[in-house]
Amino acid sequence: MTLAELTEALRQFVWGDLPLARLHERLRPLIVADVSDESETDPSPWLKGPEDERLFWRLVYHVESHADESSRFRDQLRRIVAALDRTGSAAVTHELWPLILDQPRFCIVARKYGSGSVSRTGFLSVIAESGYPRHIKRWLQQASLGGLEALCRRLDGGEYDVVAATFQAPPA
Repeated sequence: MTLAELTEALRQFVWGDLPLARLHERLRPLIVADVSDESETDPSPWLKGPEDERLFWRLVYHVESHADESSRFRDQLRRIVAALDRTGSAAVTHELWPLILDQPRFCIVARKYGSGSVSRTGFLSVIAESGYPRHIKRWLQQASLGGLEALCRRLDGGEYDVVAATFQAPPA
């Protein structure tokens, strides 16, 4: 199975056309065959597309770790697939992964910070404990309230390509 095939299966799950149990059945042979001894592993996928492989396996194990078909889990996968579609990059999607999974909570906290119901210290604490990549944390720590609101609008709109580009520029 390739990243593109897995992404298509995830789309089917997200839209309700593929039950989670069936998705698990498709992934089970991959997980069983995934050996911990790298001398027994075929390195060619990692040599041809290391970023695709890294995202592929992160997705496989993320799906495998969920036993329920909750709307929260579906929304997470929907956002991840949307990020991959919008950015066209496994590397960028992988980089955004922690923020994508945390997106609803982050935007609630950011908006509460913007309205004054969460202190700057509280907001910075959320960022510090977030698990986001270092450069994203720095950007968020330095962003203005307007910049944070614009970021959340882009996240809510699924504009992950714009979000990724935003983190490459100084915060507004």
